[in-house]
Amino acid sequence: MVTEAKRALRRQVLDRRDALDPEEIDERSTRIVRRVMALGSYRRGRSRVLFVSIGSEVRTDRLIAETLRSRAHLILPRVGGPEEALALHEVREPETELRPGAFGVPEPTAGNCPERSPYDIDFILVPGLAFDRRGGRLGYGGGFFDYILNLRNDLVDDGAVVAVAFSVQFVDEVPRDSWDVRVPIIVTEDEVIDTRTGRS
Repeated sequence: MVTEAKRALRRQVLDRRDALDPEEIDERSTRIVRRVMALGSYRRGRSRVLFVSIGSEVRTDRLIAETLRSRAHLILPRVGGPEEALALHEVREPETELRPGAFGVPEPTAGNCPERSPYDIDFILVPGLAFDRRGGRLGYGGGFFDYILNLRNDLVDDGAVVAVAFSVQFVDEVPRDSWDVRVPIIVTEDEVIDTRTGRS
């Protein structure tokens, strides 16, 4: 039941997000990125896990550039395949060190980018398709980020795990499995939601 509900919700919210025109995505992304950069957890983070955005996702290129400019460590995920766990690699030159991965997402090349332990990081930016105001997050179905979040519950508790989303990606309730981790902070173009307190 949960699996089918998730599948239907993914289609519904992806259609909603894809309906945003590119200029709207850019403008809303700029507002989201400003809010993320103002967060104490982001500013304090010296080893930041970010992700390379594709399609109609919130644009993350400015966060990637700012992380490198600030001399924080830029950590990007790599997925070897559907059955493999998410690996984290430090990237210094995204223009030359990223290649399309198993799902077409630009990822670090393992040979050029040193692998980093999940326990060496202090900030995680997570993608997602659908969210609710209690921190429910629906990803793309691989469970890759949930693997890291389950390892680093301390970062979840500290609010150093941040999801970014457009307001059109919110639903009343995201269906959850036992391994799904609630995200503590969700940043949209309009607000920063602390799902631990319910305040924005």
